[in-house]
Amino acid sequence: MVDWLYIDFNSYFASCEQQDNPKLRGKPIAVVPMMADSTSCLAASYEAKAFGVRTGTKVGEAKKMCPGLVLVPSRHATYTRYHHRAIEVIDSCLPIHRVCSIDEMCCELTGSHKRLEVAQEQSRKIKQTLAEKLGVSLTVSIGLGPNMLLAKMAADMQKPNGVTWIEKEELPQKLFSLRPRDIPGIGPKMEWRLAQQGITTMEQLLSLNERQMRGLWKSIVGARYFRLLKGESFRPVAETEQKSISHEHVLPPQERDYTSAGIILQKLLVKAAQRLRRGQWMTKRMQVSVRFINGTKWKFEISFHETQDTSLMISHLIKSYKNCPRQARPIKVGVALFDFSSESAHQLSFFESEKKNSFFKIIDQINDKYGKDTVHLASLHEHISSARTHIAFSRIPELDELDDN
Repeated sequence: MVDWLYIDFNSYFASCEQQDNPKLRGKPIAVVPMMADSTSCLAASYEAKAFGVRTGTKVGEAKKMCPGLVLVPSRHATYTRYHHRAIEVIDSCLPIHRVCSIDEMCCELTGSHKRLEVAQEQSRKIKQTLAEKLGVSLTVSIGLGPNMLLAKMAADMQKPNGVTWIEKEELPQKLFSLRPRDIPGIGPKMEWRLAQQGITTMEQLLSLNERQMRGLWKSIVGARYFRLLKGESFRPVAETEQKSISHEHVLPPQERDYTSAGIILQKLLVKAAQRLRRGQWMTKRMQVSVRFINGTKWKFEISFHETQDTSLMISHLIKSYKNCPRQARPIKVGVALFDFSSESAHQLSFFESEKKNSFFKIIDQINDKYGKDTVHLASLHEHISSARTHIAFSRIPELDELDDN
């Protein structure tokens, strides 16, 4: 018996490019944010992975590792459109419980679908339907398990294009061939902490009791891992409250200067404010960060009366940005909004204009109807094509947020 079915698209960005352009199929390709050796690969096809190219590999290094590597500029609008189509296709086969990222989603199994042979047949149906309706290049690895964590781990065990299952009765032995690092959520720091305690294998980790696991993590997280890795099944709690809105952008070489970085920060803030209003939230705190090419970082935070006013937030940004160091070249900028409250509970401050608040909502409506940036701030005009909407793996933009490219 299995309770969860986890779907993980294989080399998703690269596969979308190969599906769109048959000439790229069977070739080693790397999707890149810009055509520069100093940047990093966003994704690599399995043909490129065979040479050791991975997400995060420097482009210059990837070229040396893989002769004949084809570099493809990223097209995030394309990947988002494929994502939304994939959701429709999968949901027609089996209801989706959660979209985990742009290339991962999971389904909770019920009734007869819990039987392993039925779940396996359902997995084959999903693969076949995706090939027919989305394209043969977009393959998926599917994992079946007693909970979402183990189903995801099962999907990772056979890539690309596999179907793997873990039944509760097979635990813990079925996990012994894996490493602790293969558990989602365990990164280099936690792996190092485990190693400091003499735990380097999955068998050693799974021999611990719940109290010991909790002690390793120094929180209830360890106890949760103990229960999940034993195969306990419980429904994950859905996130119900928006905690932050953020945008980051790696600057192309021609925009790695103080003035351009400041304007890009303003554009990122405009995007964040639009999302804020779309979600009917107010914000009380903003954080702005700039990373420089020499590895240093500058950031500031500012608090204010709750607002949705783009111009007010930009005025705070411009004033604070004057303190940003100018000695080094900026390479990455970011804006984040925090401390949300509901728009419906908002009370105007003494200095606040209700007409000004509605003004930006009207601009949003015009842009929604006639296209992005139909109406935009004059200060951003020369950089209106910069900082195009990109994909964060954990947040998939709505189609109307995207720039066509």
